Amino acid sequence: MFVFGGNTCRESFNDLWQYSLEERSWARVKTRGSSPSARVGHALVPFGRRLILFGGRQYMDNSFDAAMHCFDLRTQKWTRLTVGGESPRLRTGHSAVACSGAMLVFGGLGNSGEYFNDAFVLRLFD
Repeated sequence: MFVFGGNTCRESFNDLWQYSLEERSWARVKTRGSSPSARVGHALVPFGRRLILFGGRQYMDNSFDAAMHCFDLRTQKWTRLTVGGESPRLRTGHSAVACSGAMLVFGGLGNSGEYFNDAFVLRLFD
């Protein structure tokens, strides 16, 4: 299991952690590349040998991030994904799951305070 980011009452984080079921312990993952900004309310979805990060916001200043990020589990490197087509609205607190070669995203809260009741599919890799 992997966990990215989170916050306290004073700051947000952009670190990546892995939980080992066998050892019953957490370990911080040493990453390469440009890590996504610190955030809460995002979705981190396993996708084969990758983790896909979408959405969320910085806790202290409430800034939202529209970029999609990919963490390669083999190379331990973050990259920013280029996504074509219509971009989904900025959001936090949404749900996401990998499904049939894509990421299905539902709902969330927009940067204007509007709650979403929408779903969209992001085709990620062939």
